[in-house]
Amino acid sequence: MKKAIRSLSFIYLLSTVLFSESNTSGKVFFNHSTNLSEDGMNAFNMKRAYLTLVNDVSESVSYKVTYDIGNNDGGSAYTAFLKVAMVKWKTNLGNVMIGMQGMNMFKTMENTWGHRFIAKMPMDTYKYSASADLGIGLSQSFGPVSTSVLITNGDGFKKAESDTHKKLSIHAVYGESKLNKKDGFNGGLSFSMEPYDKDSLNTENTNVMSIFAGYAGNGFRGGFELDTKTQEGLSGQIICICATYKINDKLSILARLDQADANKSEDSDGVQAIIAGIHYNAAKGLTIAPTVRVKAPEEGDSENSIVLNFQFKF
Repeated sequence: MKKAIRSLSFIYLLSTVLFSESNTSGKVFFNHSTNLSEDGMNAFNMKRAYLTLVNDVSESVSYKVTYDIGNNDGGSAYTAFLKVAMVKWKTNLGNVMIGMQGMNMFKTMENTWGHRFIAKMPMDTYKYSASADLGIGLSQSFGPVSTSVLITNGDGFKKAESDTHKKLSIHAVYGESKLNKKDGFNGGLSFSMEPYDKDSLNTENTNVMSIFAGYAGNGFRGGFELDTKTQEGLSGQIICICATYKINDKLSILARLDQADANKSEDSDGVQAIIAGIHYNAAKGLTIAPTVRVKAPEEGDSENSIVLNFQFKF
């Protein structure tokens, strides 16, 4: 935790010098989790820390830079990654995004869920799509329809390019794409195709398809998502249903069900995950969300836990 705080402080000071005219914001996700199994393991965890700088360079050009501090599989407790470093150029054809940028595959549904500090979207969790990647994109709106197309390396923001292929990602949504901020409804689809070398002579594709819909109004917000993935002859599927009901300006109740199947032709590799809890706006910039979680694989024992989530924003 101390390493993460020192890293975030250093990045903030450096960014203050380099981007003195930028608008700076940040988020920190941390929790306390208690495993309800016999060992009763419990721990405080810092899940994520983001520092974001944005600024308009001119009427048509702006930039966004986001540092991401999180767990590192390489051994250190926390590592700072450059998650977003992009330039947005407004043109007559639409907005052109160049550099490291957020992926378009599940952002609309993530807004419908609205509780990223509690849990990632299942497409991110089960590796159907990275949350950010390096490449170039174009976004454009046609009345109530918003579209975006990205061409990226395909390896995400933590890995360097590993082959000569590129990933194509397409997203289209009808209606309100930010249901966490506005009432309305939406429906749409996402599709990605990424070639890979099956062997020295043959190339095949990893294809991901998603259809989704959401609604917000009268204090209720909910969404549905169906994702499919085909790769190396295997066909996987994810179903996600989420809902939030606002009791008052401070208190909401939430629930989410994820059902993931790595290979639909197998009967023993699926998993069902349930989250239920309370979302409490304790004060400006601070949110607290106690949740109960159940993760039940088709084979084996279920994992039950109580997680007290915190989000700090500035």
